[in-house]
Amino acid sequence: MNLGRVGKYIKPYFVGIVIAASMKVLGSLVDLALPYITSIIIDDGVANGNLDIVVKYGLLMLAISVCGALVTLRAHRNAVRISQDFAKDVRNGMFEHIQTFSMKELEGISTSSLITRITNDVQQVQQLLMMTMRMFMRTPVLAIGGSVMAFVLDPKLSMILLVLLPFLYFVMQFTLKKTKPIYKRLQLNLDRLTTVVRENLTGVKVIKAFGRQEYEKERFFQRSQDVKDAELGAGMVLAVVNPLITLLMNLAVIAVVWFGGLRVNVGGMQTGQILAYLNYLTMILNSFTNISKIFSMCTRASASGARINQVFDTVSDIRTPDSAVPISMDKAEQAICFENVSFTYPGDTHPSLEDVSFHIEKGRTLAIIGPTGGGKSTLINLLIRFYDPDKGKIEVAGQDIRRVSLEELRTKISVVLQKTMLFSGTISENIRWGRADASIEEIQAACDVAQMDDYISKLPQGYETQLSQGAVNLSGGQKQRISIARGVVKQGDILVIDDSSSALDFTTDLKLRQAVKAKLSCTLVIIAQRISTVMNADRILVMDKGKVVGFGNHSQLLESCPIYQEIYDSQMGSGKAEGGAVNG
Repeated sequence: MNLGRVGKYIKPYFVGIVIAASMKVLGSLVDLALPYITSIIIDDGVANGNLDIVVKYGLLMLAISVCGALVTLRAHRNAVRISQDFAKDVRNGMFEHIQTFSMKELEGISTSSLITRITNDVQQVQQLLMMTMRMFMRTPVLAIGGSVMAFVLDPKLSMILLVLLPFLYFVMQFTLKKTKPIYKRLQLNLDRLTTVVRENLTGVKVIKAFGRQEYEKERFFQRSQDVKDAELGAGMVLAVVNPLITLLMNLAVIAVVWFGGLRVNVGGMQTGQILAYLNYLTMILNSFTNISKIFSMCTRASASGARINQVFDTVSDIRTPDSAVPISMDKAEQAICFENVSFTYPGDTHPSLEDVSFHIEKGRTLAIIGPTGGGKSTLINLLIRFYDPDKGKIEVAGQDIRRVSLEELRTKISVVLQKTMLFSGTISENIRWGRADASIEEIQAACDVAQMDDYISKLPQGYETQLSQGAVNLSGGQKQRISIARGVVKQGDILVIDDSSSALDFTTDLKLRQAVKAKLSCTLVIIAQRISTVMNADRILVMDKGKVVGFGNHSQLLESCPIYQEIYDSQMGSGKAEGGAVNG
């Protein structure tokens, strides 16, 4: 098994693993001594009626057994603790590494697959590590030591083992060859099952609204059946292997009893030696059974380890440069500048942005409007470096954003995303996502700007009201306003509101815009579909099919931009006749 990046998480526990393995070796040596002592008791003590030998060696067996049990118990405890600590470290490391992924990497490895890798795949590797400490060293010691002791007892009878070993080797090779592709398919099927479960839990309202429960049930059943089939395939292989090994063991026992009995009759062996030889033979064959199990587990863990290493080996191309430059908004004239920016989403054939250029001065308001799919949200994805442009340059405060720290960039920019996402917890905890050290007064002020303070203040627990999972106890507009308050409380130099007031009525939307303009001094970027939301902005950027088709203020665009005129007419009536009055 190639450990790859996972190997570094084993290094801190290397000494503990060696100690645990050494204890298992010591316990195995104790087990090897017991059959030999038993043969002495039977042949020298019982057969000759010598009670002293029986008592002396019987007490020795008891003492050795107790010591062996204590050592084995300690080794098992160490194995469990080390394997669990290792699994925790790998999960923590994976989670931390995933946080560095850009949207490109997150789309390359699906969310459901990442969930499976950080849970089930880590568990498979953890179980292999625990099994390695408990059995990997013990098994070969028993196999080799048992073979040596059997040879010492009777070299001629040991020819049975030489005949048996090739058959055992063939069985193990068969197990590895058959189970490896099955376990790879199993982990992939677990990914798909997790995807179905995740989609059903997050999209339960849509499923119920469209009456698609039966369809989704069948989809889940099919994915569950795929997992079952893969597990069953591996189980069927092992179901053939285990009886086959048992058959070989029984045949070997029969051969030992048969030929051993003949040797006892001619005086070549004693009864106690036959009993000891059978014990050693059982140890050897059980060891090969355990080796088969370890190899099978190793095959599955190898598939899981490769999937874990793929996560660790995935390095985001969007990261903080080694020599990052600071952003100084105080001395900057332009807050945001796009220069000939083009971008195509990974896997897409059509560009989402083509040769986009515009700028907005510090402290001014930029509104972005246009038909659906025009590239408006893509501008924001590039601005906060969820993606990097294919061509062109984006500057914040005069600095190319690829030259500045990601943390500093995202500290300067406060974003209210189009898709509202609230977390389980209190209202105040959700708003503090914007700034963890925000005081309750600052939270209330942010909610006042977002037109949410009056509603929250009337709740029995106020800002400590608990939100359920997905905040289903709030309306769409209330969720949006809490999300806006979260963006406001961050106090970024640039505030981006990406179509986050679509669920608000016109009156609340107007009050919100007036409060933002009156109480905030930041540069404001608003993406909206409503003319009434954007018409009073200092600059309005009109996007269509990834291109800039208009840039100016409301009056200028009514005169020069057909698409803006069309949007205005569809919402407000005849544009040119009413433009001046509305703008005022």
